[in-house]
Amino acid sequence: MSDPLPALRAAVAALLAARGEAELGGVVARAGLELAGPGERWSMGSREVVATRLALVVEPAAFAALSADPARFSTVRDAFAGAVRTPDTELADLALVLRLPGLERGWHRAYRDAPEPPPPERPDLAAVLGGAAALLEAAGDEPGAAALRRASLEAAAVPSAGPTPLLRYVLRLEPADRVAADRDRDLAERLRRAVHEAGNRAAEAVAGVELAAALRPLGAPGSPEARLAAALAARGAIALPVARGGGRVALAVVAGGELRRVDIIAGPATGDLAWRAETVRAIEVSRDSLEGPGAAEAIAALLCEGAEV
Repeated sequence: MSDPLPALRAAVAALLAARGEAELGGVVARAGLELAGPGERWSMGSREVVATRLALVVEPAAFAALSADPARFSTVRDAFAGAVRTPDTELADLALVLRLPGLERGWHRAYRDAPEPPPPERPDLAAVLGGAAALLEAAGDEPGAAALRRASLEAAAVPSAGPTPLLRYVLRLEPADRVAADRDRDLAERLRRAVHEAGNRAAEAVAGVELAAALRPLGAPGSPEARLAAALAARGAIALPVARGGGRVALAVVAGGELRRVDIIAGPATGDLAWRAETVRAIEVSRDSLEGPGAAEAIAALLCEGAEV
């Protein structure tokens, strides 16, 4: 069966020319004509008809002219309505469609072939954490920013009842930072809010930020004080932390039945190690002096010097 649409277009162009609208007839003759969906059954008084929706696909110049002058487009629509009117058919609507250059069709056809945009990639967790730390640093919250720089971040999708996917973050803090956040609710809230702000994006919303302790495998070297305590234990001595704060950790050391104290401070070593003259023998070491290979063992040897263990 031959396509009746070109014949209908030619008939309407001739009808317009016969009515003294040769220019509009030329527009129709150069246009494309398509069915715009299935026919609809209408009841019109005592008769039932099939109403047809058509799309007239025209060049940009013709589209601009007909869009700017509704009366002229109404003339075209009336011509199509007269051409399709029979005892069984009517025109439901005539849509004016812009022909896309290079494709020679309207967007109503072309959009089906348009490639779907790739889903946006989720930002790297380190980038989210870095953004959160930078946010706190810009706000003058250096303790919070430092805690985030020492932390790690985990993320997982959670079920969502709405159209926007949800993401849940777990912020794993160093043990001392986790304890500090437990004691300082304002600090905990600042950490959560910073990660929430850095992690939110258009394609995904942050459902929540949970605080947790950093994971440590058993037998890991741990902190400087942990390395020193292990070195002392290897010599039969006992070391217990008795105070923390201000970058200083105080350990009580029992070696050979004698109580001693060692203060581990932040920053570079201040010189040779020397006992201080106090009721309880005390010594101060820097964290840096416990970092090198065998460093903790050497200081443990000094702490146990003269003690029978």
